[in-house]
Parts: sequence; C-alpha cells; structure tokens
Amino acid sequence: MSISIKRLMDVISKRTISFLDDEMNIQVDRQDIKLVSNNRLELAYLTALVTVDSAPHIFVIFSYEKELMDRIFEAYTEELDILEEERVEYIAETAGDVLNIIVGNSIPECHDGDAISLSPPIVISSAESIAKSRNVKFFVNDLHTVYGNMRIFCVCPNELFGTY
Repeated sequence: MSISIKRLMDVISKRTISFLDDEMNIQVDRQDIKLVSNNRLELAYLTALVTVDSAPHIFVIFSYEKELMDRIFEAYTEELDILEEERVEYIAETAGDVLNIIVGNSIPECHDGDAISLSPPIVISSAESIAKSRNVKFFVNDLHTVYGNMRIFCVCPNELFGTY
C-alpha cells in the first residue's frame, strides 16, 4: 500500500471537521497541524485508537477533552434513552464510533491498492501520555472548538515521513 502520511492526516482532519460541523453542530475555530519530535505526547480525558492495517501499520488516535466529548455524546445519542448508569459505557462507545466512522471513510481517499481493514476501536480513559520509540513519529492536529479541544494523531514508522 502506498500512502502519504500528510495526505492521510489532511483527509482525516477535513472529515473530522466536517463531521463535527455537520453531525454534531460543533465548529472548529482553529487547527494546528504539526510533526512532533517529542518522545511523549499528552492525552486528554478520553482517547480512542484504531490500527490501519497497511504495510506498515499506522495508528490513528483521537484524544478528546471532557467537555467536547460530552457535547459529542449528547449530539450523537440525542434520540436514544440512556440510563445514567450506562452513560460512561456509551460515552466510550461514542468515542470509538466517531473515530471508526471518520477513519473508515477517509482511507479510500488515501491509498492506491487493495482493500485495507481497520482494527476495532480501542478506547482508553485516564491515560496521561503516549511514549514513542525511536523509529516512529507523531503527526498531530490539534482541533480547537468552543467546547474544548481534540487531538488527532497519526503514529507511524519514520519511513512513511519520507512521503510527507
């Protein structure tokens, strides 16, 4: 699979901004896309990740601040009756669903080969940071909204940044 990590980040970012605006009525005021050389990245309140089963594998991670995740959850589940004791579980499912929808719809624009698959989303709460090894890089987009921020990470081997 031939993939440009910049193209992947651009498409995922564009689709995320569109999804937030069109489906959640949340406007992104500003975005900051950057290649990060730190060995550790700070995570927010709730983090979801999927693996893009390409060669090599790419991790796509969404990390949401609490107020923004609460707003996404309210919009995403507005037509459902959710018991208070089920709320935490449904918030985590919402975080994974949003990531899966956006990445799943982004991948076809970013590759030129056979069909690829995504791992099921994994949702992590209460994590503080991600550490990286020497042979990977983080491409990050910080999205800023009135409800708080979210971070989009693409984590992949250094060799993919030759196509950046």
